[in-house]
Amino acid sequence: MTDAELLAACTKAFTGFDRNDRADLVAALADDVVFEFSDSLPYGGTYHGKKEFLAFWKHVNSEYEYFNYDARAVLHVEDYIIVPVIARAKSNAGHSMENEHCFLFRVKDGKIVYGRIYADTARGRDVLEGREPRRYPKLLLD
Repeated sequence: MTDAELLAACTKAFTGFDRNDRADLVAALADDVVFEFSDSLPYGGTYHGKKEFLAFWKHVNSEYEYFNYDARAVLHVEDYIIVPVIARAKSNAGHSMENEHCFLFRVKDGKIVYGRIYADTARGRDVLEGREPRRYPKLLLD
């Protein structure tokens, strides 16, 4: 894929919450893609190859009634695509969250060869464990 096609695939995958369409993004993945997510959540870890990547998303989707994104931007810097998003999700236990995530993708020869999600995993863990996300007040400084 060209850089423009890769940026369009990310925009399509992460824009519009209920309109997320990841088909072009999946097509852009190298067969040997490496994808990482913090292991502080039950589905975290490092996934190798398209098959494991797709199994990761299938498992994430099984934990939630919905889990959608809206991109704040799709940025291209050298060999990287950076996509800060707002995530909205509702767990199967009925708890909702709105969270900031950031996707980082490395591109080589027109394919995505590496990806990582940076997210507030504490908030995700709260909703998966069946409770409202904890929020703490801002620190009061003298």
